[in-house]
Amino acid sequence: MIKQAYFQGKNKKRRYFEGWYFKCISADRKHAIAIIPGMAIDPQGNRQAFIQVINAVTGKTWYHHFPYPEFNAKTDRFDVEIENNSFNAQGLSLNVGTAEGSIKGRLTFHNSHPFPKGLRHPGIMGPFGILPFMECYHAIIHLYHEIKGDIELDGEILDFNGGVGYIEKDYGRSFPKTYLWLQASHFDGGNASFVFSRANIPFLGMAFPGFFAYFTDFNGITRRFATYNFSRLEKWEVDTTKGTCAGELEGPNGALAFKAQMASGGRLRAPVDGLMDREIVESITAKVWLRLTNNQGDVIFESISSDAGMEICLEEGVAVKQESE
Repeated sequence: MIKQAYFQGKNKKRRYFEGWYFKCISADRKHAIAIIPGMAIDPQGNRQAFIQVINAVTGKTWYHHFPYPEFNAKTDRFDVEIENNSFNAQGLSLNVGTAEGSIKGRLTFHNSHPFPKGLRHPGIMGPFGILPFMECYHAIIHLYHEIKGDIELDGEILDFNGGVGYIEKDYGRSFPKTYLWLQASHFDGGNASFVFSRANIPFLGMAFPGFFAYFTDFNGITRRFATYNFSRLEKWEVDTTKGTCAGELEGPNGALAFKAQMASGGRLRAPVDGLMDREIVESITAKVWLRLTNNQGDVIFESISSDAGMEICLEEGVAVKQESE
């Protein structure tokens, strides 16, 4: 089984990227940041390492690149180092200062809930995650963990003690040209985690719409909806102007209805053939409402998250409405 959290790009020569995404929300929800360490190789074989930071409160983002020799990631465990910065499943340590901004501090992760994997479901992408030649591979590392520590961001001390976090990863050649992504783990009334993504996926000269979703309340309720397990996405709506989306997922063990609303976001760089020159807008304070029902129609979970990650990458002004796929 592929250990997707480990570094996958050791033998890549060109048109490749790999990035780990750490989302951190403070206990009082006053602070929300995302930190993305990674590496990229452009079509000419030029390599770079980078760290991106987004501050949800101010909307400020910055991207700092490093000489590639400063990048050191292990292929036998989840362990990434970039200059004086380190990242793994147990925490992260930061010490970056540039003209754009500075970030330093150490966070440790506890009571972690890794994404469950097995031979039947090797990852969130299911069997697509082990197929060669995919444009982009997506992996969830931690659905949820608790945080201890402080971060100093642009001179301000952010207290993350008692906060919660999430880790995921993308690697491959390029981000999908069009996609939507949601991630929520801070729900009113209790802990839960919800992830959803839909994209047009190029594969072997063709393209097809695909989606996956995963929900757990960490207390016995777990549901997976995906193209590969013959679930359906019904009443799908997305509006880039309003920054909204909604849909109903129907799967083998029930249904999940959801709605989401973008909040203010920041601009991040994303890969195209290993070039980190595409801009996407991400909010990490979006609002997500969801309702989960069983096959008898009984509501078994319903709540709202106001600290969700959200990206809508479609043409500007596009509104999509379709009954099912």
